[in-house]
Amino acid sequence: MTVRPSLALFALLALGACGGGTQSSLPNETADLRVAERHSRSGQSAGPQTIGTRWRFTEAHCTEGPLDLSSRGFEQELRVMPLGANQPGFMLAFDQTFAREQCTQTVLLSATPTSNGEFQIREEQRVSVPATPACENAVRPDPPRPGEVRLAGSDLEVLVQRSNWCGGFEVRMTYQQLPPELLTEEQIVRRYIAYFNRKDVASVAGLFADTASLVEPFTVSDTGDSTRHEGREAVAAWYAQAFEGVPWVGLKLDGVRHEGDAWIADWEYMDGRLEAPFAGTSQFTIAAGEIFEAQLALTRPPPGADGAMPGAAAAPPAATPAGRRH
Repeated sequence: MTVRPSLALFALLALGACGGGTQSSLPNETADLRVAERHSRSGQSAGPQTIGTRWRFTEAHCTEGPLDLSSRGFEQELRVMPLGANQPGFMLAFDQTFAREQCTQTVLLSATPTSNGEFQIREEQRVSVPATPACENAVRPDPPRPGEVRLAGSDLEVLVQRSNWCGGFEVRMTYQQLPPELLTEEQIVRRYIAYFNRKDVASVAGLFADTASLVEPFTVSDTGDSTRHEGREAVAAWYAQAFEGVPWVGLKLDGVRHEGDAWIADWEYMDGRLEAPFAGTSQFTIAAGEIFEAQLALTRPPPGADGAMPGAAAAPPAATPAGRRH
């Protein structure tokens, strides 16, 4: 009998998501331009033709004037992706660096069209490396805000009202298009974590090669060995089963390091069913923009006998601890 993988499985694949910043009170918004006025000023709303494109940040403006990010050594790349199957709008995937804070982040924003011609801009996930206060507080995440994603000549513009980038005023970020390029190893690792935290099986599996494998220690054979799942479809099936019935996961990144041909993530995991967090590593073999193998290992096992989580008997089937196959 095969026992379903548990919540604990997720942590082995995860680094952590983080964000934050200094909170500020919102100013009077009367200076912000109305949506109709912005549409008439320049540009047109971005459409499906932007999906799959890649862009480089060039400049930013607040309602009150230019926003100078050069003193922080700010660089940002944007890729426009589909939001999901049969869902209108976009997923905006930002890879950004603050050199002054020695911080690198991947941020996912969903942009969903609304009936009044705007987009609803919502931060879906944020992964920061390293997990230091300076990095986590590099910029405070915005709550869901009205905004726009539009083409202005050859540029792409992303506007967000009442943004923390501008102390509560509207921000306009401008981008120039770049040629297509594979994701770097570090981008893949951060995206893996961001998708994982969203429980987005399709996007996680999409980072794996067709012939990739996942080695995990929670589905244990009669010989006590870890289980290897071969092929992207098998990897996706494992994630789908593991995520089933799990309401939320809490992942904290402790570090990412490059050793030989592998990228290794150290993490700590906690959720509402655990009495204490546990820790582990995820080791990735990445080539040509794809994950070819992910190996999972525990460095501090979950609380409970034989790695079982306290109270697991009362949890949904997919959340119960994995055991030996008989």
